[in-house]
Order: sequence, then structure tokens, then C-alpha cells
Amino acid sequence: MKKSKRQSDTSDSTPMALALSTLIGAAALYCAEIIYGNIKDSGAPDMGQFPGWRAHMGSACVGSLAFVITLFLLEIVGRGSRSIAVRSVAPWWPIVALTGLATVIHIPIYLVILAAAIYSPWAYFRTRAVR
Repeated sequence: MKKSKRQSDTSDSTPMALALSTLIGAAALYCAEIIYGNIKDSGAPDMGQFPGWRAHMGSACVGSLAFVITLFLLEIVGRGSRSIAVRSVAPWWPIVALTGLATVIHIPIYLVILAAAIYSPWAYFRTRAVR
């Protein structure tokens, strides 16, 4: 009886982990954009052949990768199991793959944002469902 009551009293820390991971991912994206801007402003000779869309999508890829890695680490700490953490983070990998693909080939940013906005609620509910 006590064990079932204890299990029902445990709170789900996934929303907090997702919020913190989103914050870290946004910070990583911002830092990557700052680094790109500083390199571009310094007059690096190789930056002329580097298209701007590739740099910005690379920053988005860095941000989404930081989001997934942070979520994975927080899920390991919160749930105490690597296999559960991998299963809870797995729905977010297609967003990392999409931003990585958009870095290699030109996919307009509005399509990437639209795809991520449509896909994210499903990934959120899949992450919450893993227990």
C-alpha cells in the first residue's frame, strides 16, 4: 500500500527539464550567432565564400543539439536510468537531423521553423509518456 501511494506522489519533472533544456538550447544558439558575427566582423578572408544561411542554420543545429544533450543529462539525473533517458530524448532527434540537413542543403528557415513547430507537440507528449 505504501509503495503505490509513494509512486503516485512522485512528481513529473519532465516539463521542468524541457524548460531548462530549451533555455540552454536558446543560449547555445545565441552564442553560436555571436561567434559567427564576431568572425564575420573581423574580416576573415574565408567568410566570403560561406553563405549566411548556412551559418545561421548551423547555429540552429548547435542550439537543438544542446537542447537534446541537456535534456538527456537532466533525464538521467531525474529518472536514474540511461535507457529511459534515451527513450525520452529519442523523439527530439528528428529536429536535430532537420537542422543539420538544413545546414548542408538550403532549406528555407520558415520551413524548418514550421516543421519544428508542428512536430514539437508530438515529441513533447512522447517524452512525457516515457516512464
